[in-house]
Amino acid sequence: MALIPFPINTFNHFQTCLPDILEEEISRASIRLRLHNSPQTDEERRLYQEELERLSALKYISQLRKGKLSLHDFSLKVELTAL
Repeated sequence: MALIPFPINTFNHFQTCLPDILEEEISRASIRLRLHNSPQTDEERRLYQEELERLSALKYISQLRKGKLSLHDFSLKVELTAL
């Protein structure tokens, strides 16, 4: 399984923000994924995959914050990147 690239500044924001803000972003990302509704073109599939990876990373951050995921396990799933 490939690591999910995720911007470190976005990670820092969601790692320190109020829990409700993170959960709201997870909800918005989930809704955006449902609205994609069977991507047809390569571009739509690429955008769908990026949104899916973002949602996965946000969920991993949520698990990390709740203590359900260790920092080591997080780093096996998500690669923090500079912009």
